[in-house]
Amino acid sequence: MARLNEFAFGPRRLLQAFALGAAVVVGSGAITIDDSADVPADPGPGGTAPVRPFRLDQVRLGDGLLQEKRDRIKSFLKSYDERQFMVLFNNQAGRPNPTGVSPPGGWEDGGLLSGHWTGHFMTALSQAYVDQGEEIFKEKLDWMVNELAACQDAITSRMDSEGTGEEEQPEDAPIGRVPGKFGSALRLNGTNPTQYVTLPQETVSQLQNFTIATWVNLASTQTWTRLFDFGQDTTVNMFLTPRADASGYAPRFAITVGGSGQEQQINGDVELPTDQWVHIAVTLAGTTGTLYVDGQVTGMNTAMSLNPTNLNIPGNRWIGRSEYGDAFLNATIDEFHVFNRALSAEEIQSMQSSAAGSTDGGNIAWYRFDEEGGSALKDASANGRDAGIAGEDGSSAASWIPTYPGYLGALPEDTVLRLGPPRWAVYGGSLDVNTWAPWYTQHKIMRGLLDAYYNTNNTQAFDVVVKMADWAHLALTIGDKNHPDYTGNLTRDDLNCMWDLYIGGEFGGANEVFPEIYELTGDARHMETARAFDNRESLFGAAVEDRDILVVAADKIPGRRRPARLHANTHVPQFIGYLRVYEHSGEQEYFEAAKNFYGWVVPHRHFANGGTGGNYPGSNNNVEMFQNRDNIANAIAQGGAETCTAYNVLKLARNLFMHEHNATYMDNYERGLFNQISGSRADTTSNRDPQLTYFQPLTPGSNRDFGNTGTCCGGTGMESHTKYQETVYLRSADGSALWVNLYIPSTLTWEDRGFTVEQETDFPRGDTAKFTITGQGPLDIKLRVPAWTRKGFQVTVSGEAQSGEKAQPGTYLTLSRNWQTGDVIEVKMPFTMRVERALDRPDTQAIMWGPVLLQLLGAPTGGSGTYWQLSLYQYLKRDGDYSRAAVKQTGATAAGDPLFTTTDGGLTARPYYIGDSQAVSSYFRRVEPAVVFGAIDTGVPNRRRDDGLPAYDVPVTGVPSPGSDGPTFLDLVWDRAPFDSHDAFVETVVDVAEEFVAAGVYTADERDAIVAKAGEAEEELAPV
Repeated sequence: MARLNEFAFGPRRLLQAFALGAAVVVGSGAITIDDSADVPADPGPGGTAPVRPFRLDQVRLGDGLLQEKRDRIKSFLKSYDERQFMVLFNNQAGRPNPTGVSPPGGWEDGGLLSGHWTGHFMTALSQAYVDQGEEIFKEKLDWMVNELAACQDAITSRMDSEGTGEEEQPEDAPIGRVPGKFGSALRLNGTNPTQYVTLPQETVSQLQNFTIATWVNLASTQTWTRLFDFGQDTTVNMFLTPRADASGYAPRFAITVGGSGQEQQINGDVELPTDQWVHIAVTLAGTTGTLYVDGQVTGMNTAMSLNPTNLNIPGNRWIGRSEYGDAFLNATIDEFHVFNRALSAEEIQSMQSSAAGSTDGGNIAWYRFDEEGGSALKDASANGRDAGIAGEDGSSAASWIPTYPGYLGALPEDTVLRLGPPRWAVYGGSLDVNTWAPWYTQHKIMRGLLDAYYNTNNTQAFDVVVKMADWAHLALTIGDKNHPDYTGNLTRDDLNCMWDLYIGGEFGGANEVFPEIYELTGDARHMETARAFDNRESLFGAAVEDRDILVVAADKIPGRRRPARLHANTHVPQFIGYLRVYEHSGEQEYFEAAKNFYGWVVPHRHFANGGTGGNYPGSNNNVEMFQNRDNIANAIAQGGAETCTAYNVLKLARNLFMHEHNATYMDNYERGLFNQISGSRADTTSNRDPQLTYFQPLTPGSNRDFGNTGTCCGGTGMESHTKYQETVYLRSADGSALWVNLYIPSTLTWEDRGFTVEQETDFPRGDTAKFTITGQGPLDIKLRVPAWTRKGFQVTVSGEAQSGEKAQPGTYLTLSRNWQTGDVIEVKMPFTMRVERALDRPDTQAIMWGPVLLQLLGAPTGGSGTYWQLSLYQYLKRDGDYSRAAVKQTGATAAGDPLFTTTDGGLTARPYYIGDSQAVSSYFRRVEPAVVFGAIDTGVPNRRRDDGLPAYDVPVTGVPSPGSDGPTFLDLVWDRAPFDSHDAFVETVVDVAEEFVAAGVYTADERDAIVAKAGEAEEELAPV
């Protein structure tokens, strides 16, 4: 939220057709306009909404869980050398770099997404500064802004030098193909002695079992070259060298997360010849790794505990290049396959006689090298993961001339312009011809600069971002005008085609910054730019009409370029931007699109931890994509739940709440915040990297990996953990009401109303909150009554219990009065334990403690894909609280986090937000074979009702849909808990039993037996 009284505005537009800040919610949930209101617009989220945020510096966190997480990120921000961010920007600007300073690494390494982390870091610095006003954060930020401004000026100044940007740029030597084992092959270290291949990031991320197989023809006996090397650095990596410098000079596969001294190796026993084709493959199946040469086993390790998921998201994904700086591979390669399973020995042998053998080729990626030339390598699998040939020419000074003034980036301007016509670049690894979310990177830099302006009043940041916005308008209206095949301005059809491109067309929330700049400057061109990002060919219209097309069948794909499954974090931020367009234009369709889209994700693709996205049987092996609608149970075991997708879902929920005030948005926000977001930071003091998650897999027995220098989730994670205070309180636009949304220790200073509110709580480790008021006057204080409350929501004001209508879970309780200094509000909201069933398979369940997901420690017995099994109904009492006996609190961590033990099985359960790498399970399988009431067994099976589950809109391989699954008899009975009396309990048993008889699930005799035993269970079920 901007400090409006301190802005040096240019002409500032007041909305005319839309009464600013005057929308109110009516019974239907629609938005109406109150013409009597006259509240100026703010530029940020909710800028014209009836409920708006406070500035970050108006809310200060107190001690507790979230401040602990925040302090760890702030420590990283303090320790990190901000000069690293400028290396690539300086390269593009032709400015010198300090000796010994290198780029951050990961995706921030000179590859096609470089520059994005710079924006995230600036946002995090600005937010860290407003937390306690520590000058170190502002000093770092001011320095970065000043350096970026100098880079922007230097790039633009080249337009005044000789040339127009139309002259031909120097080209690398042509990269040809040579005869291969099958068709053509790629010669590395041929005409260009520093050639290697860069693979797209999804090629190895989240692989567990795998096969990597290729043909190689070595041209030298150089040791320690790499057939492939995937990883972060010399500490975290996985490689295959064709010639280890060890006895026998045989191949070696190794994987490590602790450097060379902790490698898990598979060592071959045969030296590879030079000047002849050799087939080499490595497979991993569980703990068994196998190395093959020419179809024969040449090495094996049966004690492998690491797999590619332990690399987190490898920033370096190379064929022919080493993390250790070893010599580049001097060889010819052909038919490079990546599979997400371990091929059998027979399948490996079959690949000796044909390009794919008895397989269909690598189902993750398959590079055949049959292109006629150029630096792009086509992926022959169905996934479109094109790779690129890279080379290092030793030059750091850029000489390219920009097409338009104001460009700022860590890569040449051309990497952005080539996304559109006439070249229509696609996602891949080639710096020369491919693209990777260039407008995403532009958004992150612009967002970081705007946040520097909002949070630290850095007016230079505002000047830089306005110049970037001016450049963006030209790039998205006129386009790539200096290309020889240019045919004219970009059309709506061109833009639609750009945004439908997988990953290349990802633009983050770029459309959110331009309405803000419009509001700050009054320049209508920036609203035009915001609308240019409308994804109108395949998604926007469907969202307006509430037609869920996030996943469609292969024969029903709308648009020219979109895949059947949409990439989750590509699309969630788009709708945050649509809300910003709505807020500064009043165009209702943008609001409807955002609201409906959110409804597709929550609850239909929402995991218990607040995350979304993942694979399922029959999908295309990309865990960053949305799963099909209502698929929870069959998406769990495939990994997924990308952290920055959750970050953006929370942003969308928060912004929608400002317009609709529906407490459900905040219930879901709370779930995501206290689970996936707070759980994304490791509970360590290490500053080696940000110690953040990328994916948070829900696979039973999986663990979280922390790190993520240079990745998208590493970037949004730095933001998340430095802005915990942003949603604790909101205010009505007219200042008449204070909304208390989250129970987090904090102090609000509301200067305009003369109020200070101090909240004391140890939530979520405790279930009470105390608010002390300083100031006086009338004010509505609206307390959120969480939907998970089961044992009441008790409120006192200065010691007096509040009478009136009972607080209803999932609403707000309004306290209207003239407040006086010293008034104290005390809230008690007892935590209870409940289970939540997966939408598509009711026996797949999660244990919730208030808003917190409890994870079961340890890997389930039975191997991969198995679940812990629990029987719990026998321990329930009439109040339905599982914590009474089924899952009891038995201790606490040193930090005060509760620990629980299941009565069935003696398993330990703990809060999701604890950040370590232990094996955990977020879901378990419920096994309740008989209808029991405590220790009383009715002798009747606990049968399921046929609810036609699962009922998927898109098929899942091996899972009939519609199916015949549904909740059990006991599920439906205990869904109605708590019961005020035993009579109420028996009445429910009768009702559900009658329904089951009517549905043909139970006979009348079975019904009577169940009801009779329920009547006898009064003492058994009485709470004690």
